[in-house]
Amino acid sequence: MDRYGLLLFAHVLVVVYLLGADLGRAWLARYGAGAGRTPGERLAAARGVAFLGSVTNTALVLILPVGVGLGGALGAYRISGPSWLVATWLVTAGWLLLSFAAERAATRPGGGRGLEGADMVARFVIGAGNVYDGWMVFAGTSTTVEARWLATKIIAYGLLIIATVPVRRAGFKARRAAAAVGAVREDAGASEALGAALGRMPPGIVAGWILVLVAAWMGAAKPF
Repeated sequence: MDRYGLLLFAHVLVVVYLLGADLGRAWLARYGAGAGRTPGERLAAARGVAFLGSVTNTALVLILPVGVGLGGALGAYRISGPSWLVATWLVTAGWLLLSFAAERAATRPGGGRGLEGADMVARFVIGAGNVYDGWMVFAGTSTTVEARWLATKIIAYGLLIIATVPVRRAGFKARRAAAAVGAVREDAGASEALGAALGRMPPGIVAGWILVLVAAWMGAAKPF
């Protein structure tokens, strides 16, 4: 398999994981948020949501370097040199480390708020940067991309990252509430807080699906 085929396979794989795992995450979040759930049921649902959230987060982050590499292999994205790809992978590695550290810290009751804030800021900056890069193509000032279909994909990816911010925040709250429920099963307040956090997740997940499908259509059909 040549470089293009390998990158294409990786690109399809991360999108499949992003959509597939989020399907289960949305279902578990709705289940855990349902009225009348016991603390144990909510805790089990929250643990599943947390695991699938880590899977989808990893897939979301890996779209960045895989997409840049695939665009370069297609000739649709002008890469200035190997250093550009190295920088992209370094940003990816830093982003993944920050997200994993924030998720781990949030497993303590009331913990991880500083890392959560850093995670939110990083997502907004990277997402807004992608939206800006895509918009420059339509403005005619981009030096790396000319194809509008690719610009639309870049904008959709940036919006997807930004759209994950409220879902991510609810996920952190769910992790902390799950830690509290795990420590004291009879804590009705912690159980209700966990259900409320889980209930805020499905709308953002659905919005993310739509943006992923838009980006996938642009890559597959290349309509303009």
